[in-house]
Amino acid sequence: MWSIMKKLRNYPFLIIMSILILGISFLNLIKKDTEFSEMENRYLAQKPVLTLGNLLDSSFGTQYETYVNEQFPFRSQWITGKAIAETLLGKQENNGVIKGKGGYLFPKQLNVEKQLKKNVNAIQDFGKAMGAKTYVSIVPNSYNILRDYLPKGTPNIDQEALIAQCDQTFTREENMINIDIESILMEHKNEYIYYRTDHHWTTLGAYYGYLQFCNAQGLPPVDISKLTANSIENFTGTYDAKYKGIGIKPDTITYYSIPIEKMVVDKEEKSSLYDLEKTKVRDKYAMFLHGNHPISVIYAKENEHNQGKKLLLLKDSYANSMVPFLTYNYQEIYVVDLRYYTDSIGKLVEDNGIQTIFLLYNFDTLMTDNHFYRLSR
Repeated sequence: MWSIMKKLRNYPFLIIMSILILGISFLNLIKKDTEFSEMENRYLAQKPVLTLGNLLDSSFGTQYETYVNEQFPFRSQWITGKAIAETLLGKQENNGVIKGKGGYLFPKQLNVEKQLKKNVNAIQDFGKAMGAKTYVSIVPNSYNILRDYLPKGTPNIDQEALIAQCDQTFTREENMINIDIESILMEHKNEYIYYRTDHHWTTLGAYYGYLQFCNAQGLPPVDISKLTANSIENFTGTYDAKYKGIGIKPDTITYYSIPIEKMVVDKEEKSSLYDLEKTKVRDKYAMFLHGNHPISVIYAKENEHNQGKKLLLLKDSYANSMVPFLTYNYQEIYVVDLRYYTDSIGKLVEDNGIQTIFLLYNFDTLMTDNHFYRLSR
């Protein structure tokens, strides 16, 4: 035994690594699995259940590997440490996120997903089938509008050309009206229209999109200068959660005091469009409309412009910061997220006498989301 110990002294690195591996394995066994990563703003993989199906198709091994990687002890600290080290080494990219000028972070997007064509066709078919007037708008992401902020030579897909192709497809349908939001964002690209650390547009960017929507319908827009603005500081979003470098300037969320009659979220009544409790957590953007839900119904304060008017808004989270402005023009707004809503859209329109439909999605959602087939229900 003593001779073995003497030999092991010659291999201190091996001893240290063995202790680390055993310690981490022990921690993995005793620690409770983390369901949601506050830092990454996403749900983590949970321990998979072994079944005959996933054993035969070999997916259990992949699922278990993902589970181990995502439940690794001190995962958040490892990610942060790696990011800081790479920043100190002068790297501009980390975990698929690139640091550009002015402290802006951008995703590295090189491939056009096959899902894009399926989703565009699903929207086109929806426009053919619906009797109500249908408006469509695809919002470009920050790396398209703020391309001058990207490091020189950074490869990225050409969103401008792809959105133009989508627009051409939508406008073939008599019932469908395409709303060009890209042009107004380009006009105001030197303003604070996208968050530096998050994938969403700011409330100002959403307001410019709202102006285009009103213009397309001949509606009088609410004057933003006459609204009371409120600010939430120290917001770091989804891009920062991946990048985790040093020297990143937090964002400011602006929201406007717009009273409503009520808002029904998952059959629960709310008195406000905003959940201010969400401002205490990392994902502060979730304060808009109380986050994402299958369906929410907003009953606005009646005025001469919105009286009796109803809107169905099919959307992703980009729309959440635009909705408050829409209450000026619509008395009832049915907000539907196809990622969670499984009932018939046609029946919803018919049962509630909805006159106008608006589809608002950012391009990355249009390219990757696989729930647009639910439009045909």
